[in-house]
Amino acid sequence: MIDKKEQLLDAAEELFSEHGFEGTTTRMLAKESGMNIAMVSYYFGSKEKLFEALVESRAGALRDKLITINEREIDAWEKIELIIDYYVDKIFSNRCFHRILHREMTLQQRPELNENISKILAKNRNEVIKIIKEGQKNGDFKQVDAEYTMASLVGTISHIVHVSGIDLLSASSINKSAEEKMKVRLKKHLRELLKAHLCID
Repeated sequence: MIDKKEQLLDAAEELFSEHGFEGTTTRMLAKESGMNIAMVSYYFGSKEKLFEALVESRAGALRDKLITINEREIDAWEKIELIIDYYVDKIFSNRCFHRILHREMTLQQRPELNENISKILAKNRNEVIKIIKEGQKNGDFKQVDAEYTMASLVGTISHIVHVSGIDLLSASSINKSAEEKMKVRLKKHLRELLKAHLCID
């Protein structure tokens, strides 16, 4: 049996990405999900709350993976390498979701919604910061700014996907082979960048 809430979230992800928050109506959400308009309010209360639920759902899956990495019996740098791979793969494969986030956080049109989204994303950021601080405590990492280091990691990936001249948002703009090469190049760059930034020789 299909979960009705998840069905709505899937429809919302597609519509918000294509039309933006303002351009997506509850009528469109109902039609795309195959439900009536009342179901949107029943499950989420409002379009804003539906958006928050979408962010929590997608970010929550990432958070579970970060927690699993954090709990592994490996050193801090090995954890960072796993996180680099996972973030690159995740953002590339979920460009729709990250496009929504990038657009909403950049426009800053709904301060309360943006604040709630920031709180959700902070939970993920804190898992990575925890690993950086673990490496610092163990003497493996330099005493760098952990929060800005995390921002550099995510910001670099987001720039490649959303801001650079390489338009990855159009399915016809790049083939899978070229995308895989780009991911390998980006992972290599991030490893070199963060190793020089974090690790004590």
